[in-house]
Amino acid sequence: MNRVGGHADASAPGAPGAPAIGGPAFRPVTRRAHALGTALLLLCTAAFCVPLWGEIRARLHLRLPDAPEGALGIGTAIGWSTATLANLVTVGVLGVLFGVLGALALRHRTTGATPDDFTGARRAYTAAWGGYVLAKLTGQGILALFGSARLAAAIPSLTSADAGLALLFAALVGAGRMLLGATWARALSVAGGLTALYTATFLLLPA
Repeated sequence: MNRVGGHADASAPGAPGAPAIGGPAFRPVTRRAHALGTALLLLCTAAFCVPLWGEIRARLHLRLPDAPEGALGIGTAIGWSTATLANLVTVGVLGVLFGVLGALALRHRTTGATPDDFTGARRAYTAAWGGYVLAKLTGQGILALFGSARLAAAIPSLTSADAGLALLFAALVGAGRMLLGATWARALSVAGGLTALYTATFLLLPA
C-alpha cells in the first residue's frame, strides 16, 4: 500500500476500497441491466426461431408426403417447440459459460480479487456474449432482407466458426477493457482464450 503525506493511497492495488479488477475505469453491469439484457437476448432468440416453422414443416412434408394437414401441423408444432427450447437453452448456457470462464480467467490474473469483482466480471462477459448474439442476428436479418441469407439460418449461424467470430472477440475485449477497466494485455488475452475455446469446440464437434 502506498502512502502519500502519511496517509494510505486508496487507489493503490489491494488498498481498502480500491477495485481489484476494475481500476478507475470500472463500470459494473448492474443486476437490473443484466436481467433486462438477458430477457432481451432470449426474446430476440425466440423471435428468430419463428422462421424455423416453415422449414420444419417443409421437411416433414418431404418425409411424409401423404400425411394429413392436421398431422403435419402437430408434428411441426412439436418440432418447432423443441428446436426453440433447445436454441434458448443453448444461448443461455453459453452466456453463463462465457460469464463464468471470463470472470475466472480475469480473476486468476488479478491480485486481491473479491466476490464482488467476480460477479461484475461475470455479468460483463455475459453481456459481451449477448451483444455478439444480438449483433449477429441483426446482421443475418439484414442480409435476409436483401436475399443474401436465409432468415432460418440466423440461429444456427451462432454456433458456426466463421468470420463473425471477430465480432465476438471484439465484444469480449470491450467487456474487459471498457466495462472492467482491465489492461489491454489482460483484456486481449482473456478474449483470445475464450474465442479460441469457443471456436475449437465447434470445429471439433461432428457436423
